[in-house]
Amino acid sequence: MLLALRFFSVDDLVLAPLCLLLLYAVIRNRAERNTDPQIKKLYYRGFYFKILCVLAFTYVTEFIFKGGDTSLYYQGIKDLRAAIDADFSHVGTIIKSFKLSMDNPLTPYFYYDNYSDDFIYNYMLLPNNFLIPKLGLLPSVTFFNNYLCINFIFGFFALGGAIRLFKTFHYYFPNYTSELAMATIFLPSVGFWSAGLLKDTVCFGSVGYIIYATLNIFVKKKKIRASLIWIILCAFLIYNIKTYLLLILILSMLIWFFAVTHKLIADRTLRNIFIFLTLVPSCIVGYFLLNYLTTGEGVQQYKIDTFFEQAESHRKVIDDLGKIGFLGSNFSMNTSDPFLLVPTSIFTILFRPFFWEVKSPVALFSALESFFLLFLTLYFFFKRGIRKFFSYSFSDPILLMCFIFSIVFALAVGASTTNFGALSRYRIPCIPFYLIMLLMLYKKTSLSYPKWFYKVLNWIR
Repeated sequence: MLLALRFFSVDDLVLAPLCLLLLYAVIRNRAERNTDPQIKKLYYRGFYFKILCVLAFTYVTEFIFKGGDTSLYYQGIKDLRAAIDADFSHVGTIIKSFKLSMDNPLTPYFYYDNYSDDFIYNYMLLPNNFLIPKLGLLPSVTFFNNYLCINFIFGFFALGGAIRLFKTFHYYFPNYTSELAMATIFLPSVGFWSAGLLKDTVCFGSVGYIIYATLNIFVKKKKIRASLIWIILCAFLIYNIKTYLLLILILSMLIWFFAVTHKLIADRTLRNIFIFLTLVPSCIVGYFLLNYLTTGEGVQQYKIDTFFEQAESHRKVIDDLGKIGFLGSNFSMNTSDPFLLVPTSIFTILFRPFFWEVKSPVALFSALESFFLLFLTLYFFFKRGIRKFFSYSFSDPILLMCFIFSIVFALAVGASTTNFGALSRYRIPCIPFYLIMLLMLYKKTSLSYPKWFYKVLNWIR
């Protein structure tokens, strides 16, 4: 429908191997710095797994999705390239522009790019959409606008974030390498949806970089300058792409450090004083921070007083589109009550789609992972009880951070998403955190995994 591009080309035979050779040199350099042979092996396996994901994503984009969002971003890159070819001074305009507008010198290159109904121009009116072609411009210039190479670069950034997410949790749970690697690096749907020219790829990678950089600064106390740069850069990216994700990340990390400090205080009276002196002011500051960060254009929908109203409006739009057959994988939340919406949203993000709700081969991976998470959760409830699920999660600061991030994220995204295609993409930052928390709860309560799960871990080993 919108795809006026061919993503695979003859240039791939030369440019793709060259790109992979450069990326392999980087991953090799990072891998050989590790003294643990198992960690070293994970770097290479993660790299090969990401290559497969990128190839699969590129194939599915062209032959199944017939373009999708990624084709719009790719055309946006081509339009930016056309603007630079026409006048090199447009480079400065690209850097300073946060979105398109009628008075922007870049607008004609988007407005007259042979896409019907000025679709690309209208799509780039939103700052979070316009940022992705800007990020893709450098790899586009480096690899002669080769789409496969651009995907490799974006996917490699996400891999870097996944590895850093693994290293963060491995610092706290060094004896569970295989479990952590599976949850952060080798989940199929997470690997697939973070393997291409998408907003989700950038956000997923950025989350990993921010958390690891935070660990370096406040816990390991090393690489302070480089870590600060990563935090600023990745926080900027997330804020301009998905503001709610940055807010949830800040909230979960603040609770993480609050819990760590609270646990270090042995005296009960001092702990209570600490809670009073930090928790109440933190809630007040957090409220004003949330409202301040969401005053900008395009992010006001995440303000506290408008969130549920925006979510309800969005669901109605999706439902209407589904009724006329525009969307093939939409679903209904079956409630508009905020109290019922909370558990429904959380359950939807973590445990759906079900197998009978799958309407495409791509969604099957999400259904398998959802069933996997649901089975492990119910198995834990049955063997250890619901009370231990919460008590053990709250007793460990790092697991508490995982719990807060996954649950608040599930609520924020699930409340406004009623399409399984979008759901599979949107939820990828959430699933690793929830799965890590769940697997560590198994270990803390001395609960053995189901026998079939050990076969999965053996492959990673």
